[in-house]
Amino acid sequence: MPELPEVETIVKQLHKHLVGKLVQSAKVLETKRADKKVEKVMPSKVLKAWRRAKAIIIEFEGKKYLLIRLGMTGHFHYASKGESLGQDEKFAIVKFFLQDGSILSYTDIRKFGSVRLLNETQLQQKLAGFGPEPLGEEFTITLFTQMLAKKKKANIKVTLMDQNFIAGIGNIYAQEALYLAGINPKRKMGTLKEKEIKKLHHTIQYVLRKSIAHNGTTVNNYVHIEGVGAFQKHLAVYGKEKCPRKHKLTKIYQGGRGTSYCSKCQT
Repeated sequence: MPELPEVETIVKQLHKHLVGKLVQSAKVLETKRADKKVEKVMPSKVLKAWRRAKAIIIEFEGKKYLLIRLGMTGHFHYASKGESLGQDEKFAIVKFFLQDGSILSYTDIRKFGSVRLLNETQLQQKLAGFGPEPLGEEFTITLFTQMLAKKKKANIKVTLMDQNFIAGIGNIYAQEALYLAGINPKRKMGTLKEKEIKKLHHTIQYVLRKSIAHNGTTVNNYVHIEGVGAFQKHLAVYGKEKCPRKHKLTKIYQGGRGTSYCSKCQT
């Protein structure tokens, strides 16, 4: 599932291709995954696009918002005037037809994602449950320390993936941050020392920023509007057999997800 860096990459590209333009009409092709009423609010100008946790929000005139969750395979495809959507078209959930002749489609092969039309109150209700943004100004070392203190008996890796605890981190970046911090993913929150907390706070932000700089990680289905990510070339433990120091990795399952870690580098 796309995590914070992948969604952030897509949002930046939506700014380039969509924000400030008039969507002349929309066509909902899969009503179980997208609200049919999206068609009725067009034509409308796109005012803004941003990310909260792993969700994409697109704001239209009149305080109308699309809340988009990519699920496992959701992605956008942009076709300039005269271009074709190609093979993506048969998996399209929603198509947006822009006044300049271009088309933006939201495509989802496995259909786990969704496109919901919300008003401002509904949007705030949907977003209220997310934890702090790890790259936001509010995510200070002081706040992080306080967050950990409230969950002393909780598993560190599983909790990092809890969107109510901290927003946007999933299986890939939880594993990577813990490796870089030298912390065993089986540990409880309350066992972390002050030095380890500071290191983990740093590595969380470091790995997320580095991945954003490489347009995210493509290991299975993730693609962004302009291609694929490249951070998979920089992964330390996710999907690997050995760590960068050539130690054989151990694989366990936590919270239903696989976790690879180095028993020698992570204590």
